[in-house]
Amino acid sequence: MNKLSKYIVTIISVMFGCMLVFLAIWSIVPEVQDKARLERARDRLNDAILKKKKEIISLRNMQQDFTSDHEFVEYILHQNRRVWENETVFVFED
Repeated sequence: MNKLSKYIVTIISVMFGCMLVFLAIWSIVPEVQDKARLERARDRLNDAILKKKKEIISLRNMQQDFTSDHEFVEYILHQNRRVWENETVFVFED
C-alpha cells in the first residue's frame, strides 16, 4: 500500500471510532435521563409512603385513645355534637 492509502485507511478508522463513541454516548443519554426520572418518581412514592405510615400511626394512637381514654371519647363526642353537657356518654368498665 502506498502512503496515501494508509493515510485514508487511518482517517476512515478514526472516523469510524468517533462514530462508535458518539453512538455509544447517544444511546446512554436517554437511559441516564430515564434513570433520573425513575429516581424522582421513587422519591415521591417514598415520601407518600412515609406520610401514610405517619397517618397510620396517628390513627392507631387515636384508636388506642378510644379504647382506653374515657375523657378523649367524651371530648370527641362533644366536639362532634353527638352528646350534650351532663349527658352520660358511655359506661366504661375498668
